This record gives sequence, structure tokens and C-alpha cells, in this order.
Amino acid sequence: MLRTGNNFADYFLLAVLFLPLVPVTLIFLQRSYGKEPLNLLMIVCLLNFIKGLAQIIPLNHSENQYITHNIFSLLELILLIQLFKTPLSGKTRITLNIFLIAFLSTYLTYFSIKGWEFSSLGLDTLQNCIIIGTIFLSLPPLIRTTDLYIFQSPLFWIATGTLSYFFLLIILDWAAPYFPPLSPALNKETRIFLTIAEIVRYGLYTLAIALPRLPAETENESLY
Repeated sequence: MLRTGNNFADYFLLAVLFLPLVPVTLIFLQRSYGKEPLNLLMIVCLLNFIKGLAQIIPLNHSENQYITHNIFSLLELILLIQLFKTPLSGKTRITLNIFLIAFLSTYLTYFSIKGWEFSSLGLDTLQNCIIIGTIFLSLPPLIRTTDLYIFQSPLFWIATGTLSYFFLLIILDWAAPYFPPLSPALNKETRIFLTIAEIVRYGLYTLAIALPRLPAETENESLY
């Protein structure tokens, strides 16, 4: 468990680790786990919950933290691209798939040669920018297909929460000494901002699930 020297702060940070389970629980209660895009959202939330637990294991040395960070970040990138490419047209989607395959090949080759026990600020920033770029690509077609119902689109609120989180993550990575998220070496201020970003992110994910859905025909057009 992360320690700050303040009992309230310690328990608050521990509680934040369980935030990804809030959208997952709501999806199960609504029995929406078989519907797009909530099925992929549920997997992303579960992945981040497991990642958070793995990074606070007491005997998890810095090398293992970097390995955990690299593997889970790559999986999150793949899932988020799959999530946000749904509104894209055929040619754009094919181009994105080709780019993703090329990036994954380069990523795996790089870490296979250098080893997984370290992390690169530049590579992490590139991954975050790819996620942000994919969201920006998906928003125009999503807005066109949903029209006046955009604020009832789960994908819109998922995109908003994801953008806010990764924008702040990039800023924090370059503004402070670089460490994987949830690392004990993170300074207090960085951890506070990350906590705020996670609260906003999973709060908007929860909103995406809780809000009334789009009319069936509009939702089908926006996703396929």
C-alpha cells in the first residue's frame, strides 16, 4: 500500500485504486456487458484495476514496476484503440489497423532487445499521443452520426474521460521526474494530480453508463 505519512491520505489513495470497479459494477448491474462500447470499457477498467494492485505489491521492486507498467500500458493502448475506432469509416479504420500493427511490432521488438525492466518517457508519451489522436479521429464521425443525441452517447463521455486523463498524464510526465503511475517514488503533488485525473476519468466513465441511452437506431448508426 502507498504511504504518505497521513492515514487519511493513505486510505483515500487506496480507495481510489478501486475506482475502476465502479463502472464495472454498474455495467454488470445493468447487464450491459455484451454491448459495445461498454464491453471494451469493462475490460479496460478491470485491466487498470489489476495494474493498480500489481504496482502496490510490497515486494514489487522498481524493475518489476517498470515491467508491469510497460505490459499493462501496451494492453490498454490496444483496447482503447479498439474502443474508439468503432465510429471510423472503412479506409480510416484500415489505416489505423495497419499503423497499430506496425507500432506493436516495433514496440515488441524494442523491448525484446532492450529488456522490459525500464521505461521510456518518450515512448510512454508516444503511446498516450496515439490514444489521444485516435479519439480525435473518432469524434467527428461520432458527432455526425449522433447529431443532437451526442450527450447521450456513452462513447462521447468515455472519450471525454480518457482525453482528460491522458492529457494530464502527458503534462505530468514532462513537468516532473518520470516514474510509472502509482510508483512509491512519485512526489506528493504528482500523486495528487494523478488521483484527481483518475477521479474525473472514472467519474465520466460511470456517467457514460448511467445516462439514458441513445435511441436504438441512432446508437446502431454511431457504432457501426
